[in-house]
Amino acid sequence: MATQNINFITWNVNGLKQNRDQKFQELQNADIAFLQETHIGTEDEHIEDYRDEWHIFYTKYTSSSKGTAILVRKRLDYECIGVEKDACGTYVVLKCKLDGQLYTLVSVYNHETDTKTLDNLSRYLQSMTTGLLVIGGDFNTVLNPFIDKKCKTSETIKNGNRCKLLLSVEKFMKSLQLVDVWRRKNPIEQDYTYYIKDSPVSRLDYFFVPEECMWRVRSCDIKKSKRPDHQPVSLEINNIPAMPYQKDHQRQAIFQQLNLKKDLFTGEIGSSVGEESSHAVNEVDIISAVNSLQVSDTPRPDGIPVSFYKNNIQEQIPYIKMLYDKIHSGAFNCSEKHFNETMKTPHDNSQHFFNVDYLIIATILSKRLDDYLDSQSKGRVPKNSATVMITPKTFCTEMRLSCIQDEIEKQKRSNPTLYQDFLIVKNLLRDAPEVDTKSADVLIERDKLLDQGCPLTPVLITLALKCFASALVEHLKQHDILVFKESVILCIQPEDLENVVAAVRNKANDVFYIKELYRGNVNAKQLKCLGKESTAEDWKKKEAETLKGNAESRVEDGGRLTMYAVVTLQDSDEVMVVASNWLSLDKKQCYWPPFKSTEKCMEAARNRIKPETGGKLWEKLNISFHKEYATFDKAREEQQEIKKQKEQSFLPATRFSGIKRQRLESSADDKNELLQMMRDIKITVQENSAMLKKLLKENTVPEVPSSTSIPSKDVKTFLNLPLRSLDDVTRTEIELKNSTTRQKYVEYLSRIRGFGQKDVIKNIMQQVLSDDLAKQFNWQGRGDKKPFSKLILTDVIRDAASKQSVMRADCETEMKNYLWSIGDRIGRKRPRDCGGMTPPTLLDSSFQSEFGMSFLDD
Repeated sequence: MATQNINFITWNVNGLKQNRDQKFQELQNADIAFLQETHIGTEDEHIEDYRDEWHIFYTKYTSSSKGTAILVRKRLDYECIGVEKDACGTYVVLKCKLDGQLYTLVSVYNHETDTKTLDNLSRYLQSMTTGLLVIGGDFNTVLNPFIDKKCKTSETIKNGNRCKLLLSVEKFMKSLQLVDVWRRKNPIEQDYTYYIKDSPVSRLDYFFVPEECMWRVRSCDIKKSKRPDHQPVSLEINNIPAMPYQKDHQRQAIFQQLNLKKDLFTGEIGSSVGEESSHAVNEVDIISAVNSLQVSDTPRPDGIPVSFYKNNIQEQIPYIKMLYDKIHSGAFNCSEKHFNETMKTPHDNSQHFFNVDYLIIATILSKRLDDYLDSQSKGRVPKNSATVMITPKTFCTEMRLSCIQDEIEKQKRSNPTLYQDFLIVKNLLRDAPEVDTKSADVLIERDKLLDQGCPLTPVLITLALKCFASALVEHLKQHDILVFKESVILCIQPEDLENVVAAVRNKANDVFYIKELYRGNVNAKQLKCLGKESTAEDWKKKEAETLKGNAESRVEDGGRLTMYAVVTLQDSDEVMVVASNWLSLDKKQCYWPPFKSTEKCMEAARNRIKPETGGKLWEKLNISFHKEYATFDKAREEQQEIKKQKEQSFLPATRFSGIKRQRLESSADDKNELLQMMRDIKITVQENSAMLKKLLKENTVPEVPSSTSIPSKDVKTFLNLPLRSLDDVTRTEIELKNSTTRQKYVEYLSRIRGFGQKDVIKNIMQQVLSDDLAKQFNWQGRGDKKPFSKLILTDVIRDAASKQSVMRADCETEMKNYLWSIGDRIGRKRPRDCGGMTPPTLLDSSFQSEFGMSFLDD
């Protein structure tokens, strides 16, 4: 029977001779084990004792240093194709079949004094890899010193000052388009694999797989071992093939396919293969790009595999050169010719597979842009600086290239060659679905799709991140931006830290994560460094907490098992029941299932299912933790109680001076006290009226703001606004697919004014949705709410707001705030419980004479 998932472990065991049984016991859950520092000499082959359980492949070097091994469980359906071992004990390469699928497995020990092994290994793997490439090992360096180890802000991280070992690892990753799997799965987490007393805590052990194969990864975690130095790293791989394995097309059929493509790509242009422009790509770049591509059973739209290009590269170079030249000149439209079309695997809808000729050109461009980004880390970090890291939340998104337009224009003046590369990138990327732009005052640049699996996606997202960071801190007197792979580090003054963090969360909270790393020094006093410093005691405490946090259940004070928790989702203010194993260790975040159905989410919580779907971990949400319970029913009771309390809290306490709630709960005949209350109200209203008149006088606008600036009632009636039910929303969504109708909505809503962007969006939302209907939505559709962000109507509101100079990000922020606070606004509109008192309109004539007309006049 085929194994659907395969579990890998990579572990520096620091010698197998001592405590070997204990070490092998810790491998019991692994199907494949990559071991480093085995310390096996020519007459020290004790690893052979475990051949009853494992297929074992290892190097022989010395009994005191180096040594690597790969172990394969005999329970797997396994077939060995070939093995390569380094004579110096630094790597083992195993080519094999696991349950019928091809793999190239590599266990690496990258010794701290060795900078040549990875270069040699890279050249070998570029030409000899078959199937899925999985690399695991101890690489003896950190990729980002700010987050992968404890470090001081004064540390120099200039490229020229990085150690040769780090440069060799980075070069190795680029040569095979490898991803640091744990970091991709945990973009802002700080966890470590190496701890020795009096040495820095750091993450030195990695799993690498090619970018195009990341869809195969189900999970990657740092495990906790009883040994004090290196911690093992686990990797779970989905063994389902991207498509049923097929042999390559016959050579003749492939050449026919390529000839058809060449005719298609040159026929309308009228040029021949071999003609080049001044910006032609060279053979070195083409061969390097082809060698870096993954060889496996990955599907391609045209059916031509990577192996064909690798075996026939010389014959394809003229074709690639011609194609590159035509894309650069603009004579070849990639979208119209379907050159950038993709295929998707049925097992992961987010993964895209491209034709090999597309990947070659995209790889060349990504390497050039990546080299440019590598040059951006400059200078020495100021000694007293605060540092924060910003990193993307996703690598599969729509992107408007205008977000990097300033960078493109800057290169036009300073680096014309790189500017030409940007022009090719614009042509190469797929267009996003077309939208109606007839109503726009200026032509909006067409959005582009950044697809998971495209070599350009990570580097363009990092470039957009750098541009965002530059705009964020450009007004600060002292700052520095350090660019790392898939993240940037901002170095700023401690007094600017809170403003910068708040700006990121307000402007791009849905796009980027932000993490405070170091709060700097103020008056020679070091502020708290979040998650950076570790002592031996901290390490032991963290280990104990992690082991406890990974348990399937928790224990309350009374000794009962706690299986469920009640939390509030911060982005939607929904009170929900979740499984305790969904919570993070600090209980500030929890995983949340991607199901649209509330019932399905509750079923997942009740059954305490593992927080992943299709091999991908669920999204982590920020939460407010309330309490944990032993049973689901108890947690549900607490959920309802908290909801009830929140609803009651919507009844606002009055802000008027001298008015107290208990006055409303006094006896009904206490007329004098009620009259005094109304006098206080009258004074307050008079003060507010005078203040409003002053504001209107000082802030003259062409149109009367807020509610008085609503367009004519006839137009509003024609558009059937506000919407009052979900049926109304469905009907309107259908209507808005018509560009003429959409334009009418945009024109109507764009005439609604207000004091500032917050008031504009609030007034538009009030005209679009009734309060009762608005209660049924939040931005992402969390809990039992509907997702407002998915509606065409939301785009209409953005377009209308843009006509009043409200930026897209600010518009989204105000829409989120409006939906989040709708319950509170409805509560303020409700009549308060007067404890049986007669309503004011039924009071005697003395009340009416004092407060009636004069109150209304104010």
